[in-house]
Amino acid sequence: MNHALLRLALISAVLPLGCGTDGLESFTGGGLDDDAGPGDDGIGPPGGTGGTGSDTTEPDTPFCMDVDCGEGGVCNEEEMRCDCSEGYLYDASAQTCVSDQCAGVECGFGELCDPADGSCLAACEPNRSSGDFLFCEQKTTSSVGVVVRYQGAGALDLDASTLRLNADVIPTAEIQQQDGAFAHVASGLEASKYSYLLRGRSDSGQDLQPLFVPMWIGEGVRYADFGWKDGILYQIMTDRFRDGDPSNNIDNSQGSLAEVLDPASQWQGGDFRGIIDKIKDGYFEDMGINVLWISSPLLNSHNSQPAVSLSDPRRFSSYHSYHPIVTGYTHLDDFGYANPIETAFGTPEELHELVYEAHRRGIRVIPDFVANHVQSEANIYADHPDWFFPYNPCDGNWDAHRIDCWFTTQMPDFDYGGNPDAVQAVVSHAVWLVEEFNFDGFRADALKHMDDVFVRALKTAVVEQLETTVSNHDLSDEATIFYMVGESLGGWARYHVRADMVQGQVDEDYYRITKDALLTYNNSVFDLAAFSIPNDTAYLTPQPNNGGVGGYPGAVMGNFFGNHDQVRALTEAGGDHARLRLAQTFLFTSPANIPMLYQGDDIGTFGGPDPENRAMHRFDNLSGDEQDSLENARILGLVREEHPALRRGTRQTEEVEAYFWVYRAEYQGDVVYVAINRDLDKSWSPPAGYVDVLGNCSDGTVPSQRSCVFVPG
Repeated sequence: MNHALLRLALISAVLPLGCGTDGLESFTGGGLDDDAGPGDDGIGPPGGTGGTGSDTTEPDTPFCMDVDCGEGGVCNEEEMRCDCSEGYLYDASAQTCVSDQCAGVECGFGELCDPADGSCLAACEPNRSSGDFLFCEQKTTSSVGVVVRYQGAGALDLDASTLRLNADVIPTAEIQQQDGAFAHVASGLEASKYSYLLRGRSDSGQDLQPLFVPMWIGEGVRYADFGWKDGILYQIMTDRFRDGDPSNNIDNSQGSLAEVLDPASQWQGGDFRGIIDKIKDGYFEDMGINVLWISSPLLNSHNSQPAVSLSDPRRFSSYHSYHPIVTGYTHLDDFGYANPIETAFGTPEELHELVYEAHRRGIRVIPDFVANHVQSEANIYADHPDWFFPYNPCDGNWDAHRIDCWFTTQMPDFDYGGNPDAVQAVVSHAVWLVEEFNFDGFRADALKHMDDVFVRALKTAVVEQLETTVSNHDLSDEATIFYMVGESLGGWARYHVRADMVQGQVDEDYYRITKDALLTYNNSVFDLAAFSIPNDTAYLTPQPNNGGVGGYPGAVMGNFFGNHDQVRALTEAGGDHARLRLAQTFLFTSPANIPMLYQGDDIGTFGGPDPENRAMHRFDNLSGDEQDSLENARILGLVREEHPALRRGTRQTEEVEAYFWVYRAEYQGDVVYVAINRDLDKSWSPPAGYVDVLGNCSDGTVPSQRSCVFVPG
């Protein structure tokens, strides 16, 4: 249950936001004989040790107060779900335990049990290919299965291979074998993402390209019905979100980190455990969030770093996770690293747990992926210096040498155009990261600074190795599409938005016009309207601007009014929370693309340029203005989640003046009206039967400096 819904009396339909488990308790972990398979030692499943952390923030209403788990279950307040007895399943939409029609039913090779009547469904026939494997996947509302045939040289040595479902190794005894094929079925599952990962080895000892088979089960826009236009994204800078486990904190006084004099540039302790705690307490669900963008989880340098400007004597830490040293790591080639995960953020087990807890709540997770460069301590740089450009500073050369310049004196820049082996190594590293942790996309850092050959190679690998269950890779409306959103600031937004590159970019033009019209008041709302309606669909067709001819029907851009590289929105607004809430309303009601809300812009946080715009997020002791802004964001996120018009619709103007705009979003009969008023009080009324969910508008008046979102009452 989403407790914020209790506050939305004006919203007519309650969303089925279930919080079930993956149902993996039946898989005990265990190896395949004495060999866990190629490269599978060292990265464990969820549930590993680590600090538990706590937070004084409590849900508005105890989950179990309004839940009847039925005779087959007991309510679990901590997990916000029902724990069901044997013979029962948790129905997340109804928040109760229901009879499991498949309990005790044994089906044949590769067959799934139909939960509707307990009958056995015929096994699928392998009809998809990836690497040396032919496979097919099946699913019901409570089970998943896969049938696989090996088509490579020799035979598959199943005992020397590893088959996993999410993070759990499947014992050989649970794998069905018949006529040269093998199958596995997992039943009694709840709404979530389930991905099979086969790391195979042939009978000649050759390690094969892994087979990754992702599936979502569960009804609704959070689960199997999701397309990326349905995304509502929250950006987390992991080190600055929440310290859930102080035991993994870095001592900023040790070694060269003592040279980092500004506390804002030091490590501050945010970690995976802090994110997990807020996932589990409903912080994101209460805002309708179904995508988390987290910092790169990969290991960084723990020494001090120079500034970008050669004339800047300051030193910085790598808390932002843009100084990677384990680039190239895979399960088969560790490049000399026992653990590739950032230790300041937590353990591999905790990262598995973070993704697992997010997925069971219908929340996708996309990490920052840093492929343009490494930090000079990286073993891949020591082993292959010829894979990198000679030192050439970006400072003063950002445009003239955008591909070959180094961001700092300690950030070697990959020469992908001249080194196909470097391309292969980093692409394999990216694929490993996704397959290992079951990620759903990438935010591709510094996209315009990389040679196109790498971007296209990464996309090819995504299509062939990660989107194995996708039918149409050129659109973005299937649940297992792997979403890549790039960062190409400085007028390059359009160039990389292509079917063979990335689906979207952070939309710099959207940021600029929104900031000027709603935060700084340096531009008019009329100009905002003139820009926004064509921009909603501007990237769906090729156009020769913003860096070059780009755009295609699968494009989904990232809208934002603040992120870790910009002065804080509240600072731009002169501390005026009313302006911040106007920007929040506009962000959450702009259709067709993904709203990206930066941590702190939900409550309103002050901050100037980097690093002042990266303060630790706060959850407690909020001021009245901060609480009101948070409530505004929560209502807007939930309304967007409920109304497809705000996600997939088209927008048209109902009325517009210099500082007042009313627009309508419509999709398949769902219609929402939005009013944004920077002027004095204005008179405007929606059609009969509509109400303002924000509670700002009544009696035909849109108050000054307020916004209103009208939905059917």
